[in-house]
Amino acid sequence: MKYYFMDILACPVCKAHGKDLLLYPIETREEDIDVDIESVRCKSYCSYLGREASQVGIETCRKCSKIRIVTGIIICLKCGRWYPIIDEIPVMLDDKFRDDKLYAGFLRKYWDRIPSSIKEKMRNPNPQTLLERTPGEE
Repeated sequence: MKYYFMDILACPVCKAHGKDLLLYPIETREEDIDVDIESVRCKSYCSYLGREASQVGIETCRKCSKIRIVTGIIICLKCGRWYPIIDEIPVMLDDKFRDDKLYAGFLRKYWDRIPSSIKEKMRNPNPQTLLERTPGEE
């Protein structure tokens, strides 16, 4: 199983970033695009390989830059908050702006595709609480 850590995003609640944000891709696609690798190369941490960016060769960057995460989950390892990625867009909002209906719908659709090792890290909002609600309750 491959999961990634985030180098450029931060948890909107606790401000954790880098190795403290875990990305689990559910659906990806590869695009044949021409990218200026130097402009997108990770500065400090390689999310694709899970190590310092200075230890990663340019060929790995070329491969990684072509991968688009269509659907996935970003988990803050510090506070346990998780954020869905829907249609390539990370939905990373502070708790007061979170839409439980969106989160519950996301879970119902993808719950069976999320490994238990990822589920146990998803603490806030509690996935079981969202799943136990009937669709009209959110």
